[in-house]
Amino acid sequence: MVEKNLHVVYRISDKGNPKLKLANASKWDCLLNAVQEFGAENFHVIADNCTDATLAALKSTGLNMEITSNGNVGTCRHIFNEVINRYAPEDFLYLLEDDYLHLPGSRQALLEGLEIADYVTLYDHPDMYHPPGMTPNLFSRGDRPKSTIYLTAHRHWRTIPSTTMTFAAKVKTLIEDRPFWLRCCEGRKIPFEQIAWVPITKQEDLDDVKFFAENHWDIMVMLMFENFLAPERRKKTLISALPGMATHTETAYLAPLIDWSKV
Repeated sequence: MVEKNLHVVYRISDKGNPKLKLANASKWDCLLNAVQEFGAENFHVIADNCTDATLAALKSTGLNMEITSNGNVGTCRHIFNEVINRYAPEDFLYLLEDDYLHLPGSRQALLEGLEIADYVTLYDHPDMYHPPGMTPNLFSRGDRPKSTIYLTAHRHWRTIPSTTMTFAAKVKTLIEDRPFWLRCCEGRKIPFEQIAWVPITKQEDLDDVKFFAENHWDIMVMLMFENFLAPERRKKTLISALPGMATHTETAYLAPLIDWSKV
């Protein structure tokens, strides 16, 4: 088991687009669930554009907290420009958004995953399975994205080409890939994380990045260079837990096989 420090960087905001979420997954529910699973020690909250009531509630927890008003992409830039520099290169960071629930054992699972991969998510995204009415993963080749299955002490994992902005990695990995994470925030209100995952996970075939073909030829050319003409940069591995140990709480995107309403 990895013995290095695991730090949680938790960003919460009262702004954002209203979405249909689980009844047991308010922002407060998600925060308390995360603290329960990962512990209050090494837990850092970034409270961005929060109301006075939310700030008062956060302060009452005694958690390490900083108050910002940067917006979604501004907070991401703040994390990658400044926050990650506060930690030792060999430490691990779990960058966590405020709309996730975790199962018991999530901390151990995350540490197990970090033993074998550069990036780890506990969220088994349903777009990997093409459920009715859902757009498939943007990197899909044919019917399903190509994956490799791994086994650690307590669970299975599979490689995936992309995930949301909630994931864990070693600090030095985040610093190395910082240009990609900053670029996915350029000129946007919310991060376009696919722009980062393409060069980080180095897709094998341009067909796998077909979502850029119609409206993003400039990005396509850039990614073609980074994918195929920059062999000195190592391809990074991103894995997700099987079954998921966490879920995005929007009801349309719950991780499968688990009754998340009972977490």
